[in-house]
Amino acid sequence: TFDTPGAVPGLPDLQRESRVGGLAPTISYDSRDNMFTPVKGAFVEATAGFFAPAFGGDDEFQRHSLTAMQFIPLSTDVSMGLRADATVSSGDVPFYMLPFIMLRGAPVMRYQGEDVAQAEAEVRWQCWRRFSFIGFAGYGAAWNDFTRVDNERTIVTGGAGFRYEIARAYGLHMGVDLAF
Repeated sequence: TFDTPGAVPGLPDLQRESRVGGLAPTISYDSRDNMFTPVKGAFVEATAGFFAPAFGGDDEFQRHSLTAMQFIPLSTDVSMGLRADATVSSGDVPFYMLPFIMLRGAPVMRYQGEDVAQAEAEVRWQCWRRFSFIGFAGYGAAWNDFTRVDNERTIVTGGAGFRYEIARAYGLHMGVDLAF
């Protein structure tokens, strides 16, 4: 439910209530050595989402996504992670269900479109005992007409971060990133 101001001249009234109902089967493959802070392995996930009044929603639309991550040990103390994903949508997609670029340093939901593609790379250096530093960079694009990709909105991001391993038995790190 959305709280909206009264009618604005020249704009249609916004419905205050919206229901989404759908079926989104997902298939995934995971060979990462650790789900929290992996050093090697791969993760791939594909989702095909079908939304319709038959499933209890108000609108009929589709939203499909593919995510791929690869983690590569470069030395005993340095590892690299790569991520690429794409999401496409069609039909009467509610504005809050449109795909958006989701990269460190990019404002959430600012770069939306019917279709989105993005890639990010990260290098982590385990510098001393439980302490590590990371550097990362990403690129994302969002557009509304697949035949007119020249109509896209793009963003390049980057930054660095610090990590501390709080649970060695689980390979669980916590930290802070500074991104732009």
